Amino acid sequence: MFAVLYEVLILPIAHCFQWVLDTSYTRTESFGTSIVVLSLVFNFVLLPIYHFAEKVQNKERAARAKMEPKVQEFKRCFSGYERHMMISALYRLHHYHPVFALRGLVPLLIQVPVFIAAYGLLSHYPPIWEKSFLGIANLGAPDGLLGGVNLLPIVMTVINLISAYIYSRDLSSRERMQTWIVAMVFFVLLYTSPSGLVLYWICNNLFSLIKNIVYRVARSGSTLRRISNA
Repeated sequence: MFAVLYEVLILPIAHCFQWVLDTSYTRTESFGTSIVVLSLVFNFVLLPIYHFAEKVQNKERAARAKMEPKVQEFKRCFSGYERHMMISALYRLHHYHPVFALRGLVPLLIQVPVFIAAYGLLSHYPPIWEKSFLGIANLGAPDGLLGGVNLLPIVMTVINLISAYIYSRDLSSRERMQTWIVAMVFFVLLYTSPSGLVLYWICNNLFSLIKNIVYRVARSGSTLRRISNA
């Protein structure tokens, strides 16, 4: 099953990654620059998909938030089968089904195949071995810039945490915790990875940070306009 998913979903993404990387290198003659270009190209290509996924996720959050006071009330007042029936009736009243909670996973489902494709390509890509870029001696190996300690994964994680903070300020504590956990999981997974791969994710995280700032400013402007028109 995984082999089929890999062939159908991940392998085409990996081929596109390699084509963009190689094409960029023929023009820049720098694999570091090509990795930055690769990140920018795919972030812009996937931006409408991420925007759609964000709308789906926000719809799920809004539906849950609307029902949450009653759900908590039912949990306080009822138990067992009676609680289950009351919550089920509430879901029917709001045309909601528990399976809709999976809508919150849409952004993650988009990121997973992209992560696997990027990891598979850049973690074992011979052309970037011993290629330098902006103080990085070897894009094909961990950077070891801090006396043997890898600096790039730390930079990546700091940017990721800042982006997660901005993104999750209006979310529940559970969702905020999830963003912190994801950031730390990426740090552990990529700490000993080649610098080229970590550079790619630094660019991704910078793009995500800018996107989250723009979205927050846009939401704030929309809120102010609604208040002024009220």
